[in-house]
Amino acid sequence: MNSGKAASKMALCGILTALSVVAMIIAGFMGILTYAAPMIAGGVMIIPVREYGKGTAFTMFAAVSLLGMILIPDKEMALFYLLLFGHYPIIQPSLNRIGKKLPRVILKALVFNAGALLSVLLAKLIFAIPVFDPDKPIWLLAAVYLIGANICFALYDSALLGFYTLYDVRLAPLLGRLLNH
Repeated sequence: MNSGKAASKMALCGILTALSVVAMIIAGFMGILTYAAPMIAGGVMIIPVREYGKGTAFTMFAAVSLLGMILIPDKEMALFYLLLFGHYPIIQPSLNRIGKKLPRVILKALVFNAGALLSVLLAKLIFAIPVFDPDKPIWLLAAVYLIGANICFALYDSALLGFYTLYDVRLAPLLGRLLNH
């Protein structure tokens, strides 16, 4: 890669990293969008995946995750990005190549639910974030949380497919002209 392309790659990934972190910081200060902001920041990963490949995208994911854990006031939001929504746009194209639908859906659900369980445990153990109301039965709250989270994940997975298509058809040609690809 020549120095001009390397500089463009670094600049674009730096801007996208800053955009992702700042969006989550603003959402964290507002006290809203705890679930939506990491999804949106994760969606930004489509650009480095398509333009530069998974290696660059994982590097950017690591940078956003590290900066997020340090700078984002809402640690639960930072965990959601790190464990649920930040890496998923990078691995989704590989998961979508699994030929049969049932194994593909099961593997996607396993990836998500492992991240969801880990995020709840870390939120409780490390950050002492209250996860459940002690006055309510924990099994009922856990079931409602998992059902709601899996519905959100299914919508996110479907939306990412549309965003990948939108990027490939509309945005990639524009970005290519801007970056002189």
